[in-house]
Amino acid sequence: LTMSNMIYRAMVRELPDCLNVKDAAGRFVVANPATAEMMRAASADDLIGKTDFDFYPKDVAERFRQDEIGPLETGQTLRIDQSALFPDGSQGWLYTLKAPFRDETGKVVGVITYNRDITEQKKNAQLKNDFISTVSHELRTPLTSIRGSLGLIAAGVAGELPPKAANLVNIAHNNSERLVLLINDILDMEKIESGVISFKIKQLPLRPVLEQAIAASSNYMAESRIRIVLVDDAPRAEANIDPDRLHQVMANLLSNAIKFSDHGGTVMVKLQRRDRDMLRVSVIDQGAGIPEAFRSRIFGKFEQADASSTRRKGGTGLGLSIVKTIVEKLGGAVSFETEEGKGTSFHVDLAEAQRQEAKPVLVERRSKKRDRRLRVLICEDEPDVAAVIAALLDAEGFSSDVAPDIGTAKALLGSRDYVALTLDIKLAGESGIKLFHDIRASEVNSDISVIVISAVADEARRSLNGTAVGIVDWLEKPVDPKRLHAALAKIVGRRVEPKPRILHVEDDEGVLAVMSEGLGSGVSITSAKTLKDAQQAIANHRFDLVILDIALPDGSGLDLLADLPLETGVIVFSAAELDDKLGDRVQAVMTKTKASEIDVAKLVRNMLASARDGAGATAQAKE
Repeated sequence: LTMSNMIYRAMVRELPDCLNVKDAAGRFVVANPATAEMMRAASADDLIGKTDFDFYPKDVAERFRQDEIGPLETGQTLRIDQSALFPDGSQGWLYTLKAPFRDETGKVVGVITYNRDITEQKKNAQLKNDFISTVSHELRTPLTSIRGSLGLIAAGVAGELPPKAANLVNIAHNNSERLVLLINDILDMEKIESGVISFKIKQLPLRPVLEQAIAASSNYMAESRIRIVLVDDAPRAEANIDPDRLHQVMANLLSNAIKFSDHGGTVMVKLQRRDRDMLRVSVIDQGAGIPEAFRSRIFGKFEQADASSTRRKGGTGLGLSIVKTIVEKLGGAVSFETEEGKGTSFHVDLAEAQRQEAKPVLVERRSKKRDRRLRVLICEDEPDVAAVIAALLDAEGFSSDVAPDIGTAKALLGSRDYVALTLDIKLAGESGIKLFHDIRASEVNSDISVIVISAVADEARRSLNGTAVGIVDWLEKPVDPKRLHAALAKIVGRRVEPKPRILHVEDDEGVLAVMSEGLGSGVSITSAKTLKDAQQAIANHRFDLVILDIALPDGSGLDLLADLPLETGVIVFSAAELDDKLGDRVQAVMTKTKASEIDVAKLVRNMLASARDGAGATAQAKE
């Protein structure tokens, strides 16, 4: 026993990490030399009977004391990383463990504290995070351009290719898809393990997620002609899932099943109910099965049944490890059944969520639904008159804004699109004629149609003397509704529907070019390679939609959100993976390599079509 105590004391004494015991009042009972050095005490004996308040500022000592209260009261061990000031004056990090210290009866009578310097680990972790962030951008951005360009060429956008060239393009396109999967697997594994990727759990039906995953995988190794079928034996089943992450699970399982299936084979996705309110999603192939020797390692990182340099099947060996990690974070379990020569079934088991019947709920609407009607600017300084004109316009199916002075009128014209404006010649003591000339000379809305509504309309007509280009009619106050109707009908009748205007904020030439080709000639695209250029474009022009990269040479693309009008749609297309904290201001977030320029272009067309349909529905309602 004496020898054992000597060894123990020597071990504690020589330990480079801090180790000490305090009583319930926070007084040191025993401490090793490393603790004394950390606290700038002359020796370990100088600590005995004292507390943290004898060595640290009050706020720091109180924080340390609060950390000890938990183990004292609950008997549970606490593990934390905390910032610390080291004896040499440098700032660093300590891993701290605080465990309850018990007497012979099991009663908690103090706290055992262990501290280890983890400053270097923290620095290395930050370096790794910075590296991953850099790799995400520097790999994903050019690869997105390569894949998108090859996809467009393969689809015939550049014209029909000779058979040999078409075959080479298809080979390059297929291999760019493989490279995309490889890079995504590596980056995703790192981000999941480091906790960078957040999970947004919500109760959803499973079938739509499975259908989307099947559709997304249908072109993977298309030359193999693998058929994917869905068997739904659990209709209307719902679970608490993150749809994006479950989609990722299915994408990995399906790509594996397709990869290891024979040419012309079938892969089945099966959804069924199990015992104890569990759901099972199975991906079943008819391939060669998993070798016996590999089965125990199948969910390990970088594990492959054939890891040789001459293996026939590609991949990183990360896919199934990612599947297991995601499924477990969703509260589920993953398993498999296999038979060599007959195939493999991978199973994802999730708890079924009980479907909740929708109940009518009265919701206070905090924001108005976007008004997609044609908009008219009312330049009028008399509130009562402006209200009458606004009511007449509303009856005709137009929305409106009121500008009581020239400054407000110019600001609104610079920030919104108007089909016309009504102009009072005398605006709060200012000249409406001057405003008219200023509008015609400006870059924004210079060709806007104008209806003069003024008590001195005839006088104004004479003063303009032939320079009244674009004035549709001159109406005296009070307004004649029939003449206003006729003027508006004239404006709408000669209005040529402009192309939707899109601002693409992106510093990579390749992505800009591929996106432009993908969107086609039906839209008007303005590109901005820097934050400053984008801000200038937004200040000078109105856009229906903005495609936004985050990492720009002079700042973050997210800084533009505050400058955009609420009616402008926003799609974030970036190498960085973002969560839902962007709120309602962003309609979609797409990650480079996980989505191509073609995918973004499809979404843009859908959003623009929805906007047109919304406007059409509003107009029909007025009719």
